[in-house]
Amino acid sequence: MNTPSTEGKRNWLNDSIMNLLVDYYTEVQFRPYGSAATRENVLPVLRELDLGYICIYAKGHSGYTSWPSSLNTRHTILAQDMPKFFREVTREAGTLLVLYYSGLLDGIAGVRHPDWRMQHPDGSPKEFFSDFKVFISYGNCPLSGYFDEWVAVQLRELIESYDPDGIWVDGDWPGPCYCPRCRERFRNESGWTGPWDEIRTRPEFTSAYQKTWNRIEHEWRMRFRDFIKSLKPDCLYSAGNVSPRREFVGPFDWRSGDFFSPGFFNLHDAARMMRWYGTLGVPYDAYVCDTSFTHARKHVASRSKTLDRMLQEAATVAATGGAVGYWTYPTADGALVPSRMRKATAVRRFLADREDVFLHSESLRWTAILASDPATPTFGGPGVEGAHKALAALHRSPDVIDETGVSDDMPWDLLVLPEQAFVDAATVRQLARFVERGGKLLSSGASINSPELRDLLGVRLVHTAAVSDGHVILKTHDEPTGIDSPWDRLELDVCRGRRRPRRSHPSSSRESPALPGTSPPAVELYPLYLSWDQFNPECHNLPNNWPMHGQLDEQRPQPAGFPAAVGRRLGTGIAIHVCTDVFGCYRMLGDPQMLRWLREIIDFMQPEPLFRTDAPSWVDVSLRRRGGSLLVHFVNQNPGRDISRLTTDDTWVDEIPAIGPITSWIRLPRRPAAVTWQPGGAPADAEWNDGVLRVVLPRLEIHMCGVVEGADYCHGPFAGQRP
Repeated sequence: MNTPSTEGKRNWLNDSIMNLLVDYYTEVQFRPYGSAATRENVLPVLRELDLGYICIYAKGHSGYTSWPSSLNTRHTILAQDMPKFFREVTREAGTLLVLYYSGLLDGIAGVRHPDWRMQHPDGSPKEFFSDFKVFISYGNCPLSGYFDEWVAVQLRELIESYDPDGIWVDGDWPGPCYCPRCRERFRNESGWTGPWDEIRTRPEFTSAYQKTWNRIEHEWRMRFRDFIKSLKPDCLYSAGNVSPRREFVGPFDWRSGDFFSPGFFNLHDAARMMRWYGTLGVPYDAYVCDTSFTHARKHVASRSKTLDRMLQEAATVAATGGAVGYWTYPTADGALVPSRMRKATAVRRFLADREDVFLHSESLRWTAILASDPATPTFGGPGVEGAHKALAALHRSPDVIDETGVSDDMPWDLLVLPEQAFVDAATVRQLARFVERGGKLLSSGASINSPELRDLLGVRLVHTAAVSDGHVILKTHDEPTGIDSPWDRLELDVCRGRRRPRRSHPSSSRESPALPGTSPPAVELYPLYLSWDQFNPECHNLPNNWPMHGQLDEQRPQPAGFPAAVGRRLGTGIAIHVCTDVFGCYRMLGDPQMLRWLREIIDFMQPEPLFRTDAPSWVDVSLRRRGGSLLVHFVNQNPGRDISRLTTDDTWVDEIPAIGPITSWIRLPRRPAAVTWQPGGAPADAEWNDGVLRVVLPRLEIHMCGVVEGADYCHGPFAGQRP
């Protein structure tokens, strides 16, 4: 976990690269719980792995506990008090103990107290995991008596009896709740009136209600954390898989998540959240699972993953600044599985070899994705997720921020505003100053709903979703890009090019030379073209994947009569808008045509980028810094085989093919002191000439890091400009 500003009692989070989560469900009541968790089985593992912490179950989503709680929630066949046992062995091993606690999900509490249960909009209770047939779980409303009468009782028992070093909360994600308590809170905050059944059908209801729910959840977590601190001030708190917006960072000692890994999920999902957590000023980690456990494939027995895959997942987390939580399942009686612990040891050695480049670093902050909508989903939503997927494929090492990260002194050179339903006026004013001072802004799709953004771009919104399918003819490739998505009709506002008075930079009493006396009007960068025969009414009789449907007539392309993308230069910067949800579409499809167009647009915006490489798109690059060194992480995220077997369960990732050589170019105004490859410290094949460092990586297996020492790189505001 890498946050150099974190001090004092939080430092142990920063100084360890690996932790261990033992995912030992308390839900199954027909087997003894914990009978095989012995000192002989556990203690050697703790000593071998040299962990930051181990996280073990205290309470699961069913509500059953691994200790004899006074609320009579203990596992039916509890063989031993598990927090007590692990407290003893962790002290002997010198390992810190974190207890897993299911927060808003608790089946027993919901059964005993039906009035606590969360409700769907129609008033029915929110049930979870009913397909397991051996237990049920309910979401419990944070505005009910659940905390005072249930959670506080159990937290007091855990902290006073077992002295844990941290509490990790899962199951805080089942909301929103629409019970009468939460509805009343929403009405009071929003001022909305009218019958509930009419309110919940309004188009803006979901986003409006989400804002209230976010505040309710935040208050719940603050209360949870404050109660822990009242009992033990140095007991740390985190909750997994919840909103990373900065306004909600208050309760967290570290940020964490476990959603990325149980199946063979896309590695860029984990990288995205690590890059988002990395902007919040607290340490962060992610759990990577050694077991193929996919909720969508309940008929497939779980089996352990290959070591190569575990190294891929671990490298993805660590190269983006996070600590690696090795997530394992014990046997049903609680014993750690020897073969899986040998795999954990191999992962630990892999990380230990690279600790110098993984620990205590921070993002170079070159490119950022802006999630400006307060109703943004936990993981970003299609636009943010697709923007990260695309920018990572283009090796832009993107951070993710919300609007609180937009300021006059922000360091990024390129900001991407991907299909945000809401952008507040103050943020757009900051973006305008960013562009005028030399920044690059790329927006898309629904972001154009902001009238202030339309003013910045110099366009008028004539018609949303004017056509449902469109094509772009590229300037650098002979194949067009087709995007089967609604396109907005924009018109250029020529009046935006009028003379305007010079203004002063807000931090200076002098006129800013970055603001010219005139701002040119917007221009059409790419015209939009229609699919051949698009408006034939009989087309609705064809399936959308009909091979001759939705094509561009390349010999006689039919113009749509409005732009596919517009651009406007302001000051010394540029703003470009793509008139469809290109990032959401790329998230869903991963279409190389879309990526090709995005590459062309960004290359136009940054003709002389800080960093470029000829690595394939599936090599993830993270640009980070530590002291005076620039760190360039390469992670081979190739799955090693064709996993596009759409109708099968054959999704294994096995051997990862090595690749190379990979050549990269980094703009440095002065010759670096040394360039080496880690692990190992081998001198790199590198040459510096005329402000550009060319460096060659001969072979990439899973991970390598180029260390450029004494790198006087062009960092700070607008690092992509020529020095």
